[in-house]
Amino acid sequence: MCAGIRAARSMKRYLDRIHELMRQNPRLKPVLITLTVKNGEDLEERYNHLTSSFRKLLSRYRDYKKKGWGFNQFCKIDGAFYTTEYTYNEKTKQWHPHIHIFALLNEWIDQEELSETWHDITLDSYIIDIRRVKKTKEHGYSKAVAEVCKYALKFGDLSVENTWDAFLTLKGKRLTGSFGSMHGVKIPDKATDDMPLEELPYLEMFYRFVFDKKSYYNLEITKDVTPQTNSRQSEEAAPTTDTTGENELKAQDEARTLPVRGHAVTERPQQVHEYFDPFDIEREEYDFYP
Repeated sequence: MCAGIRAARSMKRYLDRIHELMRQNPRLKPVLITLTVKNGEDLEERYNHLTSSFRKLLSRYRDYKKKGWGFNQFCKIDGAFYTTEYTYNEKTKQWHPHIHIFALLNEWIDQEELSETWHDITLDSYIIDIRRVKKTKEHGYSKAVAEVCKYALKFGDLSVENTWDAFLTLKGKRLTGSFGSMHGVKIPDKATDDMPLEELPYLEMFYRFVFDKKSYYNLEITKDVTPQTNSRQSEEAAPTTDTTGENELKAQDEARTLPVRGHAVTERPQQVHEYFDPFDIEREEYDFYP
């Protein structure tokens, strides 16, 4: 399954869980948390450092939830899901690893205390960022969730060499996860899961490959398409009688038939709606925490 489809499915599953948890407990506080570690030239070493540090933080979280000891500010999270991201700075020639977390809090987190806890674990990093998330009338929590569900790499910012290096380092690695009340959300791995039928809405996306020093695929067109179903589709073709008394079948479908390389292709009438690209977001839309 491609990264785009998986990200879209992740968004749908997590949004459903968020809405359900917020319905059960409206006092939960949604936030975006970013944890970083010191930049480095060796991607594999930085990856191992980030994941091992975050694993220790999660271990402390679970110890408190199960055993009631070892409290820290991270334990104020009721549930969350996360994604690791790796960007590259061409000027410094270093990788910048960080973790994006969408969390529902029982209480507001003291950012300074959490920063101290994170430094005790990483031994080289204080920097964390916490921002409140506000539900919008138009998109709800979609933009904030998209910030977490986006790709682990920004391919448009990477050279071919760095893209290959990242592939060799990150292939087969677990880059996403969830814990607390968000744990257990299942994202289907097979593209055949919930395969949409021909009459259901679908996204039509056109990509163009841009070949350069930093080659990438550029999304040119995105459309939300809703096929029009024929209200009489299930009915049998009604017979008609001509002047000679012979019966003929009358066309029931409004589809147009177009010639394509010697073949006939049926194209259903379509309704195109404006489409919101969840990955085209600006962090400035989030209020500074708390």
